[in-house]
Amino acid sequence: MMLKNTKVILSLSVSIIVFIVYLFTLAPTVFFIDSGELAAVASTLGIAHPTGYPLFTIIGHLFSMLPVSASEIYKLNLMSAVFCTLAVFMFFFLLHLIYSYPQKDIPGNKKVKKAPKQNVQHNQQVPSIIKYGIVLASCLVLAFSKTFWGAANSVEVYPIHVFFIITLMFIFLKAVITPVKISEGESQVSFAKNNRYYLLFALLLGLSFTNHMTTILLAPACIIFFIFANRNQKGNISRLLIFMAICFVIGFSVYLYLPIRANQSPEFLWGNPYNFERFYWHLTGKQFSVWIFSAQGSVPVFLLLLSALLGLSIYGYIKRNNINPNYHFIAFIVIVFLSYLLLSSANEVVAKQFKTFTSSLWVEFGTGIVLLAIPGVFKLSRFNVKIFYFTLLTFFGCMLYSVNYDIHDIYSYFLLSYITIAIWIGFGIFYIFELLSAQLTDNTKKIAFAAVSILIALSPLYSNYAVNDESKNYFVEEYTMNIFRNIEPDGIVISTQWDFWLSASWYFHFVKNIRSDIIVIDRELLRRSWYFTFLERNYPEIYNNSKAEIDRFLPELYKFEHGIPYDQQVIMKTFTDLAASFVINNPGRKAYITWEIDQNKQEPVAANYLRIPEGLVFRLVKPDAMKNNILSDYKVYDFNFTPSRIKNYYYETLMQSYALMLSSSANYLMSMNRIEEAKKYVTLALTANPNYPQALELKRRLNL
Repeated sequence: MMLKNTKVILSLSVSIIVFIVYLFTLAPTVFFIDSGELAAVASTLGIAHPTGYPLFTIIGHLFSMLPVSASEIYKLNLMSAVFCTLAVFMFFFLLHLIYSYPQKDIPGNKKVKKAPKQNVQHNQQVPSIIKYGIVLASCLVLAFSKTFWGAANSVEVYPIHVFFIITLMFIFLKAVITPVKISEGESQVSFAKNNRYYLLFALLLGLSFTNHMTTILLAPACIIFFIFANRNQKGNISRLLIFMAICFVIGFSVYLYLPIRANQSPEFLWGNPYNFERFYWHLTGKQFSVWIFSAQGSVPVFLLLLSALLGLSIYGYIKRNNINPNYHFIAFIVIVFLSYLLLSSANEVVAKQFKTFTSSLWVEFGTGIVLLAIPGVFKLSRFNVKIFYFTLLTFFGCMLYSVNYDIHDIYSYFLLSYITIAIWIGFGIFYIFELLSAQLTDNTKKIAFAAVSILIALSPLYSNYAVNDESKNYFVEEYTMNIFRNIEPDGIVISTQWDFWLSASWYFHFVKNIRSDIIVIDRELLRRSWYFTFLERNYPEIYNNSKAEIDRFLPELYKFEHGIPYDQQVIMKTFTDLAASFVINNPGRKAYITWEIDQNKQEPVAANYLRIPEGLVFRLVKPDAMKNNILSDYKVYDFNFTPSRIKNYYYETLMQSYALMLSSSANYLMSMNRIEEAKKYVTLALTANPNYPQALELKRRLNL
């Protein structure tokens, strides 16, 4: 009883500490990428981008209605902190389970007669003091690792994902450790009770898929170990599989939210999955499939490495009692070597993402802490071969898949690998304990070792605090509000800057009703037929004014979406005509584009219009509206933003956007001889990027 209370007290204590830290670093508002969209969808019970994330949406909606004095976005950011904390809580129990079952103590293990001397594994029970010290240390290492902590700071689908992943690992290993009990004539209720861990696993597995499809990355480890754990059940296992299938379907049925809600005309209905075809497209992520295994040669390399991983793992598992125990660690080294050899020399996408992953490891858990994972892998291979191969499959299965995904925000896809490394780091600490065990004979010394382990585990808290402190991060909100400020009443703005303000605009525009007068159009989403339903419902006047162009474009888009042969020139012509129509057909509204639209010369928007840099956007103006090449109603705006020197794609691009547009606007002001206003914009441009060439040249010309 005392030990049980100790486990509960320590798990709650570490979770509370972690949650308090997360509160200090929590983002106060919208963040980059999908934050604004997900917040808008959760707040209004809409439909998010593929694969829909219905469980996230439902849970998020409940959080958005919490009776506390805070904005919807803050409550949803808080949800991320809560679920990452719950993930740490479950990680404690997962680790406690692993350390409680050295190889010989797992029920159902068979003794091998006359095992060779070198095959004997030293799997004594871990002293309780050391066990709890290592478990706490591992929890802290994971909780304050860079990517895991980052997920806790803002609204995203990954916090719920890691909670489910860790919970599923715990319940699955619990099920494997608890032998399946099957008796002749056993009632259905009794059968379900005796196999409750497998059934709970299946239910939560189905639920987890409704939050994020990368739950599939658990498949190699779980399928192999389910087969081996139940290989002697033979015919009786079919009953268990039927029960598990029913539980899985019950959990997975949350996905019915998508077609049900789509037919209720929500404000946000990405993909509009109102029928089976569109539901299937959304469920399978058809829109984003072009980014996974997209590079030439990706699939053969992936299959080769996966085959090697499965082959070495299955052989090592089957022969674990009859081969030299060093085989297991050697198998790990072989897979590492093959991965490095094949991935680092693969196509550009895979090589880039593999380098991103490997270079992240040195600082992910605090500088150099990842080195403890190496002796940890060795120790785990001696401590419990089954769990060793389980972690091997989760780590490499996740990494091999994720390096084939060509996106900027790739780190979150490595979370299962990072979780596995945190387990290995704990065993690295255990390995050090065993080396020092002769000197750590009394409880006082063991307590001291456990305390030192926990202190070392706090290294990532120190190393990663600054980079994960988002408590004053208003970058995306500032940029979005500055864009809004820049658009005249009833104006139209066309952009593709989803990651930087378009996503956020969904939240501010529709949930908070800020600048509800303006029309915001994402040009990239015009390539998707569902987006026209969105435009019709939210901007009916704009939709009707471009109805003729939409009707010409949609048949061509239908061919594209359904894989029917189409004429490239025709679809491009109808697309550019459509984009231009939002400007041409609404002469009473001022029209704007962002800088990347201007730079895209292959798909120009309203090519016959002049592009006048006005603040952070280009205003589209008819040539005959200019008098002596001067725009008479040209305005200078007061922009407030926080400069950033963070070396990161998103922050650097954001600062580049400020510098580029403010420099261009300053240059235009100089052409109108509005020198003082030009100086103001040049100063702001250099605040955003002190080394921006155009701003430096303007500074020289203005004698600033």
